[in-house]
Amino acid sequence: MSILNDAGFTYIEALISLSIAAFVMSLMPSILMQFEDAHSPPVDFEIDFFMIDIAETYEESTEVRHDARTQSIVFTTGKGDVEYRKHGTRIIKSIEQTGYVTVMFDADVFELEETATHVHISVSGEGEGNDETAAFAK
Repeated sequence: MSILNDAGFTYIEALISLSIAAFVMSLMPSILMQFEDAHSPPVDFEIDFFMIDIAETYEESTEVRHDARTQSIVFTTGKGDVEYRKHGTRIIKSIEQTGYVTVMFDADVFELEETATHVHISVSGEGEGNDETAAFAK
């Protein structure tokens, strides 16, 4: 003799199961909203890649100068003069004034300041917290 009913669920069992499922489903939007509020802010890695690129160029350079005419920073390397400057909203890099490569899009600020011993650069991109400064010894 079997304890289970072979005919299937009774009406009460089906109602209880559906009630529990409806209750769990009604909680899901609020649970998902908790995760949505906990997401981390967007991170813009483009400015980080630009700073890594310019730091690597600086390591290879023998001289650093600020070209006030083109508002650019120029590094003298074994490959020739490597120049970084702002063009529209992009920061572009060129070697020996031939060809250009965009190293950063959506640059809001690209400011250069020259002192007796250093060239200072300030860069900022879109959004909050997307700004960097660096000083390169001449």
